[in-house]
Amino acid sequence: MKKVLIIIILLSLLILEGIAMILLPTNIFISDMYIIPHWVFLFILLVNVFFDNEELYFSITLAIVFGLLIDVVYTDLLGVYMFVYPMAIYIVNLIKQFFQANFYIMVVYYLVSFTIIEMMIYIIYSFVDLINITYILFIWDRLIPTIIANFIFLLVLYPIFSKRLVKWKLKESKD
Repeated sequence: MKKVLIIIILLSLLILEGIAMILLPTNIFISDMYIIPHWVFLFILLVNVFFDNEELYFSITLAIVFGLLIDVVYTDLLGVYMFVYPMAIYIVNLIKQFFQANFYIMVVYYLVSFTIIEMMIYIIYSFVDLINITYILFIWDRLIPTIIANFIFLLVLYPIFSKRLVKWKLKESKD
């Protein structure tokens, strides 16, 4: 039952992410900075860290399905997010085995996964010639603003869902 609630939250975040993309100015402070909200992925990351047990199937499945939905609804190239989101979740899951889940470790997971996502999207889009910017401009104009903006959203989501997801995990394991 809690898995259905997680999916409903993700669908809501998918819609809100699209609204945020419309409401955010295309370039901020008269510069070429772009902020890409990855709220869906951020919640999937929280689910991976605080809800998933030893099995990885639920987080990976969420990452594939919602990555595909983001590809279909918001992007020009089908399959990029569907590929990048599960890969980042898998890498975080490999690291997760060695650390206790707390806020500081969550920040490390966040930084690692968001850097992986943005770098892989940049590489794929450059390869198929959808974007044509230098690596340094990409870092300054997209990677850093995106990481900062999504970190603010992590500061909002973490206190709301970290303990709740642990409770949901315990409730799911009892059922």
